[in-house]
Amino acid sequence: MGRDAHSNVGRVKPVLCVRHQASAPLGVIEEVFADRGVPWRYIDAWKRTEWPDPQDGSGVIVLGGEMNADELDRHPFLAQVRTFTASAVEARVPFLGICLGAQILARALDASVVRAPVREIGFRRVRPTSEGRDDPLLDGFGSDVSVFQWHEDTFNLPRGATHLFASDDVLQQAFRFDNAYGVQWHFEVTEDIIAAWCDETPPHRLNGYWGVTKDELVQQARDHLPAQRAAAEKTVARWLDLAA
Repeated sequence: MGRDAHSNVGRVKPVLCVRHQASAPLGVIEEVFADRGVPWRYIDAWKRTEWPDPQDGSGVIVLGGEMNADELDRHPFLAQVRTFTASAVEARVPFLGICLGAQILARALDASVVRAPVREIGFRRVRPTSEGRDDPLLDGFGSDVSVFQWHEDTFNLPRGATHLFASDDVLQQAFRFDNAYGVQWHFEVTEDIIAAWCDETPPHRLNGYWGVTKDELVQQARDHLPAQRAAAEKTVARWLDLAA
């Protein structure tokens, strides 16, 4: 069931999915929605003038983007995304923030977003904290699953939040605040999405700035995506139960 689907919409609120750019879609999440017949719709932040009430949705997902969470001058819509996020958390609407979405959640909870110690790109290991091992959403991403990263910023843990995952290079990888989740890695990606991100990145920047090639990332995807996908499908299904 895609963004224009109508069955069940009268009885079930759609999931509201905030995009920061067209090339950063739901990916695997959309496939889980389709399998479960879940209504949903995109809110394209860059062209939004009026925002819905978060309570108009059964849940809210805020996706990734290439911008920094504090680049409000270059991307004024980020202020609206932050306000929308804060409203969702205050109303206790089930919330899931991915990469930039996790950083915006942290900012909405008055934590800072800063440059990470290293730029993370490609599939890397993350490890659960003691709370993460037993987390009902993310326990499928144990220390034996490599997850896809593409970011150079990180966030500080918001006051009152539970730290769920870390990595050797970047401490903050996932957290929970009430029924809102922030996840730094891109568990939603498919091989096609990774290839598209490579294609829209100038080769000199991909190679020189990020230190990787498209061929290397695509090969990593073929090696590691099946395990990440299995964990992602489990996570999304459990999040939908929370949203229901």
